[in-house]
Amino acid sequence: MKRNEKESSEEQGMMEKTHRFADDWKLISEHFHRMFEGLGTLSVTADLLAFSSVPPSVATGISIARSGALVANMPLHTIESVFTTVRFSEDLTSLTLTGDGASYTYTVPPALLALRSR
Repeated sequence: MKRNEKESSEEQGMMEKTHRFADDWKLISEHFHRMFEGLGTLSVTADLLAFSSVPPSVATGISIARSGALVANMPLHTIESVFTTVRFSEDLTSLTLTGDGASYTYTVPPALLALRSR
C-alpha cells in the first residue's frame, strides 16, 4: 500500500470511530472542517463548530459546542440537545451524535453535496 493510500485508510478508520467530546475535540474539529469545507459558512473555534449554508442553497445549519450541546436547523425542525459522542460517516456526508439514550443524525443535503464536485 502506498503512503497516501495508507494515510487515507487510517483517516477513514478514525472517522468511523466514535469520538467523545470531552476527549477528542481536536479530531472532531478536523473531521467537521473536512465535512463542511466549501459547502457554506464554516467556523471552527476552540469551543464551537458551526456550519450554515448560504443562499441560494437549501437552508440548513448545525452548531456543536465543545460541551456536546447541539443546535441544528433544517426546514421544518430545530433540535437543541446535549450529546457525549459523535461518529462521522466514512464519506463525510453525515454525522451521528449520541448521549443519554438519545441520538441525532445530521445528513448534508444532496443539493449541498453537489458543491463538492465543482
